Amino acid sequence: EYLFRIGVILLVAAVVMHTAFFGLRWYVSGHAPLSNGYESMIFVSWISLLAGLLFVRRTGFALALTAILSMLSLLVAHMSWMNPDITNLVPVLKSPWLTIHVTVIMAGYGFLGMSMLMGLINLVFFSILNRRNRARIKGVLEQVTKVNHLSVIIGLYFLTIGTFLGGVWANESWGRYWGWDPKETWALISVLVYTFVTHMH
Repeated sequence: EYLFRIGVILLVAAVVMHTAFFGLRWYVSGHAPLSNGYESMIFVSWISLLAGLLFVRRTGFALALTAILSMLSLLVAHMSWMNPDITNLVPVLKSPWLTIHVTVIMAGYGFLGMSMLMGLINLVFFSILNRRNRARIKGVLEQVTKVNHLSVIIGLYFLTIGTFLGGVWANESWGRYWGWDPKETWALISVLVYTFVTHMH
């Protein structure tokens, strides 16, 4: 319990620092730092930790797993093919919809990423469940399942709203709401898959 509290304090401090650096990058660049892969991964890392902190009172697994997800996102952001340089925006991204659409979509990714890890933990618990440990593991399983379901619903809301906002931005940029390009098509597939999973639950 003591070590867990220290971990929570350290992760809260990390979120505060991450927020400060994110804000500093926004100030220096003059636009929301969501314009390339590097900045997107940094944002996913930040929103993942926030999602974990939101659910930490329900189960400590939420924060522990989002800390791992956040670390992996930062690891990907600092791989050699990611460009951390602050650059000028291309003309199509010079729109307030960049901040609105990308923030909402990435928030959905953070919650859905947490949900994916919670699902993996559930699978591990189910695989080791037996008569001797059933009483001890059953409570944890219920906690993790509830948080998993809540995070899928929140992520689905963000993903759906973000997809609609992307259509509005597409209309403003290219004069059409929907063009069935790969990004739009997979956004729709993702919304439908998560809607099916949530509905069946």
